[in-house]
Amino acid sequence: MQWWPGAPNADHAAAWLHQQTTHRALLQPAQNTLVDELIALAGTVPGWRPRISDRAWPTLSALLPPLPRNDSRFRSERQILEAIVHIACTGQPWAQLPEVLGDSQACRVRYKRWLADGTLARLAGALLPDPDTVWQQRLAAHLTAATSR
Repeated sequence: MQWWPGAPNADHAAAWLHQQTTHRALLQPAQNTLVDELIALAGTVPGWRPRISDRAWPTLSALLPPLPRNDSRFRSERQILEAIVHIACTGQPWAQLPEVLGDSQACRVRYKRWLADGTLARLAGALLPDPDTVWQQRLAAHLTAATSR
């Protein structure tokens, strides 16, 4: 159930709660109390979790373009795609990308490139196993919103 248009989904809410726990020193006492109550309801402090399954990766990697020849730094394509999926699922800005997913600027550059060349649209439309369809649908919705701006 969605309470109001644009209400955060569970991934967005979990990312927000994780961010609040990392900035506890900046919060007011009542805000810290609220964060504690939300953590108690959630059961744990949610953090980043991989969304792309090992079963889906061969299909997805086959749809990715080759790395540019002038790209001397090796970046894991899966890590880049996980970062893009994280942003699509949580609605967070690139600057709040979890460190485990790499440099936010590098991921954003790749996002823009893949958006422009149609790679992300192909990934969003690929036939994937059930666990991956959840993030795939959120990616498709994110792409629709991005192209309508």
